[in-house]
Amino acid sequence: MAAAAVALALGAAPAHAAGSLVLMDAPPAESSLSAGVSTRSWPSAPGGRARSNDLLPAFEYLNPNGAFVSTDLGVGWNLVPLLASAETAKTWQIGARLWPQFGRPSRVTPKGVDRLGSRVTTEAFANVQATDWLVLQSGASWGSGRRHDGAQLEIGATSGIPIGDDLIAVTVAGTAANAAHLRSSYGIGPAESRASGLPVWRPNAGWMDWSIALSGEHKFNSRWSVSGQWLNARLVGDAAHSPLTQSRSQQSFSLSLWHKF
Repeated sequence: MAAAAVALALGAAPAHAAGSLVLMDAPPAESSLSAGVSTRSWPSAPGGRARSNDLLPAFEYLNPNGAFVSTDLGVGWNLVPLLASAETAKTWQIGARLWPQFGRPSRVTPKGVDRLGSRVTTEAFANVQATDWLVLQSGASWGSGRRHDGAQLEIGATSGIPIGDDLIAVTVAGTAANAAHLRSSYGIGPAESRASGLPVWRPNAGWMDWSIALSGEHKFNSRWSVSGQWLNARLVGDAAHSPLTQSRSQQSFSLSLWHKF
């Protein structure tokens, strides 16, 4: 399959993230603006069983110089068109972005455990089209956790399965985190233990989850398209064994209708 086809299968007219890893088409020759509506479902809290479901607006602006503003990708810049060339940008994606990370709201926080607020994290990303059928992805983020000292490292690989004229992209990924991130999301300190009755839990840095995602896009014509993604992350290590973890399987889903202007 063509290299561009693999990236396009991840598109949400035309870009879409697999999990929180970045993967997008090469910057367009001209500025691109798309908008639409998305239905989304995701875990309400790290390791939780409760779910949040919502109908949200969708928006995406892509600039030929690599800048992007997107409800799927955040706000960032793919620097390859500036550092190299438009041709190189068809193979490499290197840059940074701002990306939200949801916490643990009060309604799903056990009594006596400190609430975890949402955060805006900064991520540096690097992806390469290694072969015609394989994209390798990576991202290092920081700014999560209660004291904004959490950090994560994600690695992944994406390929595609042809379905008629479309592709279903398959992404396998893993996430490691430092102790500050894991203790904010899954830890229980001594004071929280006394107040909640739950045992003290102090996770150490290590792997947090492994995931698989299926993503796809279908274009009805040059203006209208629909995209979707299903992702299942499996918690591992100290995150999986935390007293706060109700389900080791963390699934999310999105379906979006897009119009390109």
